[in-house]
Amino acid sequence: MGKNVQTTGVSEVPPCPQVQVTRGKPVALVLCLAMAFDVSAQRAAENVVRSVSDAFGASVGDEQIGLYNTGNVRGFSPTAAGNVRLEGLFIDRQSAFSDRLVSGSTIRAGLAAQGYLLPAPTGIADFSLRRVAAEPTQSLILQRSAYGGFMAAADLQARWQDELETTFGVGYDKREVGDGTTDITASVGGSVRFEPNDLAEITLLGDYVDERQNEISQRYIPAGPFQPPRVSRLDFVGQRWTEFTGPRFNAGVLAGYRPGNWEYRIGAFRSSRDRSAQSGQFFVDVERDGSARRRAVLGPPVSLLSDSLEARAIRSFSDGPRQHSLTANVRALKREREFGGTVGIDLGEANIDEPELFERPDVEPGDLSRESVDQVTVGLSYNLEWKSVGQLNLGVQRSKYARDVESPEGDAVTTNAEPVLFNVTANAPLLDGVIVYGGIVRGFEESPVAPTIAINQNEAPPATETRQVDAGLRIGFGNVTAVTGVFQIEKPFFGLNEDRFFGEQGMQTNRGIELSIAGPVTEELQLVLGTVFYDVVLSGEAVDAGELADSPTGALDRSTTLNLDYRPEWAPGWSFDLGLSSRGEQNGDAQGMVTIEPRTLLDLGLRRQFSFADNDLVIRGRVTNAFDEWGWEVNPTGDYRYVRPRAFSVSLRMDI
Repeated sequence: MGKNVQTTGVSEVPPCPQVQVTRGKPVALVLCLAMAFDVSAQRAAENVVRSVSDAFGASVGDEQIGLYNTGNVRGFSPTAAGNVRLEGLFIDRQSAFSDRLVSGSTIRAGLAAQGYLLPAPTGIADFSLRRVAAEPTQSLILQRSAYGGFMAAADLQARWQDELETTFGVGYDKREVGDGTTDITASVGGSVRFEPNDLAEITLLGDYVDERQNEISQRYIPAGPFQPPRVSRLDFVGQRWTEFTGPRFNAGVLAGYRPGNWEYRIGAFRSSRDRSAQSGQFFVDVERDGSARRRAVLGPPVSLLSDSLEARAIRSFSDGPRQHSLTANVRALKREREFGGTVGIDLGEANIDEPELFERPDVEPGDLSRESVDQVTVGLSYNLEWKSVGQLNLGVQRSKYARDVESPEGDAVTTNAEPVLFNVTANAPLLDGVIVYGGIVRGFEESPVAPTIAINQNEAPPATETRQVDAGLRIGFGNVTAVTGVFQIEKPFFGLNEDRFFGEQGMQTNRGIELSIAGPVTEELQLVLGTVFYDVVLSGEAVDAGELADSPTGALDRSTTLNLDYRPEWAPGWSFDLGLSSRGEQNGDAQGMVTIEPRTLLDLGLRRQFSFADNDLVIRGRVTNAFDEWGWEVNPTGDYRYVRPRAFSVSLRMDI
């Protein structure tokens, strides 16, 4: 078991060997880049800037950097598309993981998806479990959150014998969100891992989060082709009774067996979320002077439950300089969802910058609709790693999909599909330290859930077929690596019609050019820089009829991130970090008549690491939006929210 135990914190990432290798090692280059971070067993050592090898997105603990995240990869959401993985295995996750269970996530897109089993057009969000360190560590975390609030957590580890180890954590978080609302959660989670020998292992895992208070922030919908006027930030001008509460959890089992040239893996999971109410609140028909109508939505409690599974059998064999592997896998899910029954409430005329409280109205919610989804996907893939030549990955899948929706009136709508999908990815050395890569991927992905402003709130349209083509280069400069690539993704577009019904309205094509530069510039300075330029186009009958512009609401033309971490030799134990996020123009409405101006936000932070009574301790301070920049952001459904103002947070992390 000892050989699988991680002995380093995330801040001790070894240099990628691919930068110094010759033309004959393309596979090593790709695998090192795909390893977005080294999972940390010690909370005090967590530092996401020091942990990544590209700028395409990763999280460690509660900090996230990079161009992409679990809610946005190349302009689409891998989470909404159902592309979440846990330790590389498919999970139909309906409840976000807590930090008690996972250590972070990696975005698998572009070169980072090369060689990944059955990649997806919208990218993959791959989460890693917390693991027990070589010397089990108990971590305590105290934090004064941004905008106020408080978080306390304890993450514990134990090794009971050579074959058995456990992680366990508890947490409490009262968080001021930055828009005047407050969320309160309590969490518990962990895992038990049993490895009787070097060939087999089994892990039981789970986390449970009690959402004790989740307040819904106000949204702003203009009356015409203009942005809402400026408002006072952090002032809550909505109704507190639009909040919801409820439990959510994830549980599952992972198992693996590796006899000889075979490897078997299986993961089975249950994911659930309950809400005490459906709710929302908006200022609609917002005029330039701030006048508007105040509206709210209330609905009955809803629940969401999903069971999912993935099983794999892998056969590996060698043929001289060639390494081959064949993988047969099965993925399955069964999901039950409730939605609908919401009632719209008109609270009269209002000013968007003036609070006015109302008693919760006594409304009779409607009856719920119920959705059931059953899906089984069988896949076969082949991977070839040829020394001095390159890597080739081929995959084919067939999915059997059935979706049944039963309305309160007893009407039933059934959707069936049996798509055949394929993927081809390849990479090869072009010059010493230079790799060229490319791929074609076909997917069958979940559609986004109807937002709170839709009359069919929380309904999930049927899954749809999607397509992606991408290609690029990776170049090594000493210890710094650069990746540049192009991509094109095609997916059905979902939006609101004039009756505010959320459904398919055409086809969206996202084309882009992306660049990542990451690595240690000096022994003291770590750099992570990324930028992506977008060309987002809509097509279909609604565009031809002039109902929609040829680019969707919320589309950006550029996104850039820069992160630096500086550890001066003259100040041992100190580190200083800088984060810059910049974006270009954003399309502000469905008709393409509003443009939200570019903006740049600056974050600053520092760490002080030292020992106290033989315990590792880190004090972390951070200022976000340091210059207190003002601006609006618009969601794809046309509702606005303001950029969160400057905030300060400080945390203390101790490993005992």
